[in-house]
Amino acid sequence: MPKRLLHYLGIAVSLGVFVAAVWALQHMLRDLEWEELGRQLSSIPVANVGLSLLFTTFAYLVLTIYDTTAFSYIGRHVAYGRVAFVSFLSYAFSHNLGFGGLTGGAVRYRFYSAWGVPALDIAKVILFAGAAYFLGAFAVAGGLILVNERTLAEVTDLPAWAISTVGILSLIGGCLYLLWSAAGRPIIRLRATIFPPPALRIAIAQLTVACMEWGFASAALYWLLPSQVGIDYWHFVGIYIIAYIAGMISHVPGGLGVLETVILLLLPETVPKEAVVAAMISYRAVYFVLPLLIAATLFLIFEIRVGHLQAGNLRRLLHPKQVWRDRGRSGRSPDKRS
Repeated sequence: MPKRLLHYLGIAVSLGVFVAAVWALQHMLRDLEWEELGRQLSSIPVANVGLSLLFTTFAYLVLTIYDTTAFSYIGRHVAYGRVAFVSFLSYAFSHNLGFGGLTGGAVRYRFYSAWGVPALDIAKVILFAGAAYFLGAFAVAGGLILVNERTLAEVTDLPAWAISTVGILSLIGGCLYLLWSAAGRPIIRLRATIFPPPALRIAIAQLTVACMEWGFASAALYWLLPSQVGIDYWHFVGIYIIAYIAGMISHVPGGLGVLETVILLLLPETVPKEAVVAAMISYRAVYFVLPLLIAATLFLIFEIRVGHLQAGNLRRLLHPKQVWRDRGRSGRSPDKRS
């Protein structure tokens, strides 16, 4: 009962955050000129859209290293092609549907279990890759916030001490993970499952991946923004990570409304709102919708070719009694596969 209550409470909180974000976004865009928005959308250079697509491809590509290092951590080998395939599907679904541990974990379990990976090892991969993803994000965000403290304070109108506090706390989270790896202790125990510290090379590889992934993801949006954005790329990365993490924490699917609200709040007020909204719409299409469509298509093809949607499997699922009768006439046990 408590677990079910917590589940519904989590859904309610996510819905509340979504409603609040939509309200805040609507409030900020109440003076939006729709004709100007259309003009801004059409004025985004094709070359910039191409760069956004390229950076999106790089971002999803480097994300595969999280799963690769997770398998290295548990000492199990899975072909990189398979890991990359599952990683892309997992992140494409979790980025859009929210609840990354649940949605991405379900996709990983579906494929890795079909390829003979034990359930406990799959759980370790999901937990380890997810923890590395978040810790890497906080470490990178913390470092960028501290480096760009003065600019961020001016842009956000927040006191410098608040910016520094957020940066330090974020950086500490990532550093603790590296220290745990370097020290080689303590060993974490969750009931009967043991999680020893990862090798230092794995932790460093994951931190490097975090830097590259956030750099590519933020570049995919930055090149869609207008030239008068008034902030250089390295300052924008810090703003982007703060906005994206806010969206992830909210568990709202795709951080919809949350990401846009934080971006609009943190960018200089001199930037035309129509231009930012046009960039965000284009970014949603490139970084979220397009990968989701590709992932859904690949998932469907897999299920039709070798999964539950194969003709035989689908027939057994839709007409179990007929399969039983047919096998009974042939003298074979319905429990035995032909």
